[in-house]
Amino acid sequence: MIAPKQVFFLGILMAALISCDDEDNLGIPKPRGYFRIAMPAKNYVLFQEKCPFTFEIPSYAKMYLSAAPNAEPYWRDLSFGKFNATLYISYKEITNDSILGKLINESWKLTEAHTQMANGMRDSSILRVTDKVFGSVQLLTGNAATPVQFYLTDSTKHFIRASLYFYAQPNKDSIQPVLEYIKKDIFRIVETLKWNNAKEPKTEVQKKEFVKPKNGITKKNKI
Repeated sequence: MIAPKQVFFLGILMAALISCDDEDNLGIPKPRGYFRIAMPAKNYVLFQEKCPFTFEIPSYAKMYLSAAPNAEPYWRDLSFGKFNATLYISYKEITNDSILGKLINESWKLTEAHTQMANGMRDSSILRVTDKVFGSVQLLTGNAATPVQFYLTDSTKHFIRASLYFYAQPNKDSIQPVLEYIKKDIFRIVETLKWNNAKEPKTEVQKKEFVKPKNGITKKNKI
């Protein structure tokens, strides 16, 4: 039989052990959790307004006329509304070789402006000879304001540039699942883009109200 004095000391010992265990748990920071986002099914439709280009876009996204103050006729905003993200698309006609070089250089400068906040950048070259589609896709890692950008050209007449923005504070951990999902849609655009010779854009495409991104970079900077 255990004496009362022994029971007392055993109780103190157990309480001390439990207290130490609780302190250890309190000293370990728990990983930050984020809400799980339901992803829509992958279905694509052909964007074929009277523009100098066509490509496939996800059915859950919606295309608008560009709302930028300096927008030109063929500029478009592809809104991934559910994910609070937009792909800003601009187009320029190439009239001589010097303009092509200037557009490519400006595109790289805009990309490099975001590398200061990025951990790194991966560049994927695009060479679709049959469709005369050439260019580059830049993927920025870390907390860059625009994690995906690309430019495409036929090198003689057409030049298109696009950049993805999230309307939220850049945080790679919180947006990573959505970013990976949208990246597949952007590569679908790159893989299906074709050129045409349309003269005037349709007026049926809605125009979305211009909203300044929270990172302070407006679409005035885009080409």
